[in-house]
Amino acid sequence: MTEHGRASGRFWLGFFAVILLLALVAAFALLKGGRQLAEKQLPQAAAPVQRLLYLVLNGREYVIPEAHRLELSLALQEHLGEEQQDQQQWLESRIDSAVDAAFAPVHDRVGDFADWYYSLTGEYLRYAHAIGGDMGDYLQEQLENTVFLPAALDTNLDNLFESLDADVRSRLQQSGIRMTENLEVLLREYARPLGVGEPRLGESLDLDVLLADSLSVSAKDINRQLLSVLVAAGAGMAVAKGLGALIMKKTLTKVASGKSFHLAASLLGKLAAKSALKGGGALAGASSGAALCSPTGPGALVCGAVGGLIAWLAVDKAAIELDEALNRDAFEADIHAAIDAQQSLLKRQLQEVYGGLLARKMAAAGQSAADLGARPGSMRPVDLLQKQ
Repeated sequence: MTEHGRASGRFWLGFFAVILLLALVAAFALLKGGRQLAEKQLPQAAAPVQRLLYLVLNGREYVIPEAHRLELSLALQEHLGEEQQDQQQWLESRIDSAVDAAFAPVHDRVGDFADWYYSLTGEYLRYAHAIGGDMGDYLQEQLENTVFLPAALDTNLDNLFESLDADVRSRLQQSGIRMTENLEVLLREYARPLGVGEPRLGESLDLDVLLADSLSVSAKDINRQLLSVLVAAGAGMAVAKGLGALIMKKTLTKVASGKSFHLAASLLGKLAAKSALKGGGALAGASSGAALCSPTGPGALVCGAVGGLIAWLAVDKAAIELDEALNRDAFEADIHAAIDAQQSLLKRQLQEVYGGLLARKMAAAGQSAADLGARPGSMRPVDLLQKQ
């Protein structure tokens, strides 16, 4: 090979060696630069991955990281469960004591009706109304006038319903206060206040509005449910004025339908039993009366009639006293039992109305608490409650 050929080969070798070296340097720079750029941009891309929840409580806004949402939700649901149990226990005790107090004066006056029933006046008035064909109605009217009206059961029941309405609404408000206090404690643990000027990058839930909606109820709503459950009233009725009188009538009817008021047969039995006694008693009374008077003339007839009347009354009084000694306790017990049955029914009905109301309200709040751990957004189960 000539000197010129060898020089040409060295030239091209050097040329390609430089080209290859530059290519390697460029590739290295490209890879390293790309890595540096990726490392620089990675923290900026990671931040939006974490979803934030913003809660408004007492007018202050808090930020809850996604990692703490479930913890907050479970803690709040546990508190709500305890609150609901406490409310139901209070309600059962409140209804029991209130209904018993309303009916206590009725029980206290059952003895007054028994006094009238086991008297000559009561006996003869029943005879008179039996002849007139309205003894059943008369007895019920007498029971109302002797027991229910003096006991003011209708007024007591109206006061009971009004007091329960106010107490339930107050208890719901107190629940809201306790829940707010509990939430503030939980938010201090699981959240932080939103900083001034800090951008909002997530969903927001106003707990002030939520609690106000979930834990409030109107008197109109309660009265509508009372009418529906207690007297099966039409849906168009919106107030419970006079509801106590309606319940009193139901109780009176219940008592009047008991065995003690089925007196037609027993009245005939009494008349038959006393007739045998009165036959001899009246004859003896007439003879005694005649003997004390003039043995002849019209005076003897009058005296005999007076003696017979006295004997008749004496036999009736003795028969009533015997009937009272044998049957009064059972007679009063039957009336008390009928009243007790209405008391128990009313307690169950009130528990259905007020207990169901509290349960629905607390369930709505509980569902909203569960939503905190899932997807809060604008989802508010309380809206479903208000449509019912």
